Amino acid sequence: SSGINAEYGGAELHSKLTAWDATLDRRYSYIHQAWKDMYQCDRGSVLLNQNPVLTYRDDPAQSTQLERATNMVTSTLRYFCSLRDGKLAPINSCMMQFPNLFQSTRVPGESRDSLVRYPDAKNLVVLHKGHAYSLEVLDGVGMPADSGALEHALQQILADDRPVNELGLGYFTALGRTEWATERVKLIQENHEMLETIDKAIFVLCLDDLDANTPEEVLQNGLVGEGYNRWMDKSFSLIVTKNGKASINWEHSWGDGATIIHMMQEVYKDSLRHLTVNNDSPVPVQKLHPRLNDSSAAALGQAKQQFENARAGYDLRGFSFEGFGKSSIKKFGVSPDSLSQLIFQMAQWRTYGKLVGTYESASTAGFRSGRTETIRSCTSEMKNCAVAFDTEHPATLSEMVDLLKANSVKHATLCKEAVQGYGWDRHLFALRNLNKLEGESELDLFTDASYSKVSTIGLSTSTVADPCLQLYLAFGAVSPNGYGLGYLMSPDQFGAAVSCYTPNEYYSDFLSNLESTCSDLHAVMLGKNFKESRTV
Repeated sequence: SSGINAEYGGAELHSKLTAWDATLDRRYSYIHQAWKDMYQCDRGSVLLNQNPVLTYRDDPAQSTQLERATNMVTSTLRYFCSLRDGKLAPINSCMMQFPNLFQSTRVPGESRDSLVRYPDAKNLVVLHKGHAYSLEVLDGVGMPADSGALEHALQQILADDRPVNELGLGYFTALGRTEWATERVKLIQENHEMLETIDKAIFVLCLDDLDANTPEEVLQNGLVGEGYNRWMDKSFSLIVTKNGKASINWEHSWGDGATIIHMMQEVYKDSLRHLTVNNDSPVPVQKLHPRLNDSSAAALGQAKQQFENARAGYDLRGFSFEGFGKSSIKKFGVSPDSLSQLIFQMAQWRTYGKLVGTYESASTAGFRSGRTETIRSCTSEMKNCAVAFDTEHPATLSEMVDLLKANSVKHATLCKEAVQGYGWDRHLFALRNLNKLEGESELDLFTDASYSKVSTIGLSTSTVADPCLQLYLAFGAVSPNGYGLGYLMSPDQFGAAVSCYTPNEYYSDFLSNLESTCSDLHAVMLGKNFKESRTV
């Protein structure tokens, strides 16, 4: 490390970083502004590149769209009021992200976006068949509207017999950010009130005119869906299908999965109580009518085509294995997350014959203004396992077991270090950002081939685990030939949402190798050497 610092100038730059950090507002960490800049200065589309999706567990008692939407909106508004009024139970993490959960939006700009909050907003925006509506869901003193009146308002929207608006304004929000900023300036001239109504909404409810039955359908609809029925700039959108499947798609620049999960946990628990709000306030339905001149109409048509191209250029499939889960893995004596990551590394090895840079997200919300740190899951211990599990490799059953346990110890150490702030990715990110701010040429540290290699992420992975979730976290891959892997290790099974950009000639092989890897690991956990049954 000292040799690298001397050769590449890292020590001097680190000294400048610590000196700069001492001048900052102590409410924020040294990474805060740089991380915000990374998101808000990115000129790519938020579709697939930034916005992820999580799916709520089903509620068997509420299988219709109207029932589920009314109940979930009611519980979400109750959570909002508890957050606003300071009545949430204390949690052991920084809550600086929480105010941006509601009444906020990302506004596109020419060179960078901005996050805007409307703390006095009382409306909910509903999208259905590409048409937009606004409902006043807080009364004069800020309390949630009557549940019966809310249900009646949503029923009116679902009964609207207008044909699908194939050119809903939501397509604009999936454009590249500079392009969307340009169009928004033109659009706002005749649609200022409508755009402000959407921007300031507490959140957006998307009532989708389709059934989603398989895991792939649920995840694909939540991650992408129909562009005319989305508003991807909003802090989050609650998406409910005709058959009552509910999911959350959120804009990522303001906050991370830990914040969204806390809301989903509390909302889901509350929703199972099927409580209603009794309030005399009505919930009138306001239809929002966009005005499009020829130029904006043409641009919207192009935005729609770009959306369709993006949707056609990616694939997402659900994978699950029921042979083991968190409970049996712990009994075997290894970390469930180490095994989850090993599944991906072994599938990568079996498909491509090599390992690649891997990102695993760790929350640093235990620190003030903390966001995430990278767990570098692709280790020598992972590779040792991947190689030893090759059928032709001479490793015995006991040797494979020993390798699994060594891998678990190493991975657990990396996870603990990342959560406690001892990772190195964000540190290097801040150093590089400071180097750019000073206007100097990049240090050799950042132009070195090894830095480029470690910064190229072939496997982007993240996990969340909670009883409120039905499936897995889903998001787009971060490199053209890589995979996005949102996974969940439940007590009795392992599952993942596997996304990639197309065409990808190895996609089917990768999925097949996920299955074979799980089978082989399961065999070893049961004390069986899977290699013996494959010898001729």
